[in-house]
Amino acid sequence: MAHRHLRRIVLGLSPLALLLLVWHVATVAGAYSSVLLPAPAAVWLIFVDSWPDLLRHTGTSLVRVLLGVGLAFVTAVPLGLLIGRFRPVEETFDWTIQIFRCLPGIALIPLAILFFGIGDRPAVILIWFSAFWPLIITTIFGVKNVERTLFKVSRAALASNLMVFTDVIFPSALPSILTGLRLATGAGWLTLVSAEMIAVKSGLGYMIMYAQVMFRADQVVAGIILIGAVGLFFDQSIQLLRARLCRWQDGLVIQ
Repeated sequence: MAHRHLRRIVLGLSPLALLLLVWHVATVAGAYSSVLLPAPAAVWLIFVDSWPDLLRHTGTSLVRVLLGVGLAFVTAVPLGLLIGRFRPVEETFDWTIQIFRCLPGIALIPLAILFFGIGDRPAVILIWFSAFWPLIITTIFGVKNVERTLFKVSRAALASNLMVFTDVIFPSALPSILTGLRLATGAGWLTLVSAEMIAVKSGLGYMIMYAQVMFRADQVVAGIILIGAVGLFFDQSIQLLRARLCRWQDGLVIQ
């Protein structure tokens, strides 16, 4: 098991190591000015010298993402369970879902600023909007793929509708819901960075935009690296949670 995890880490880091090597060679060869493409060592110094500011901006962005995605989870999952279970509810909401899920969250930034002003509220609302649609769609998909036999057994056992939802539908749909949570977190994170560049005065997106205005490419690259690292952390955490909660599913058994 340890060998398998080590192999996965090595394979996962290989493309990043190659990218780092190409980056280093490009800066040493002078392919681009250091104003445009800073050396890896210069970016590393940003992490060493400015870690309090980086930590503050990262923490601010994390809070916004957790609030927005958490709000999306508690609103999208219950509605998705109802839509997937009851045909009249699906017919009522289907067109609305198909229309709004095609709208990128960043397209609503001007409206969010008009209605909620500058600050955390527009950013959280935009994250909620972007994270809501992947969650509700995957939840509906999960409910529709519940084994029909389970419903027959629950009816034979005279289970109430509440018991069917809590003991049959939700556990069976949980793998799809957690997959939707991965997609929702990614969508929310992308929207957050865009919103922070316009609607707020803190966070990683704001830091990158401010550094760009000040011609600090090293800070821009440091912010980009942090965004990718935090996104990877979220994704791997949800994958681990999915493996723990859904170990009964084929291909997710932890040995």
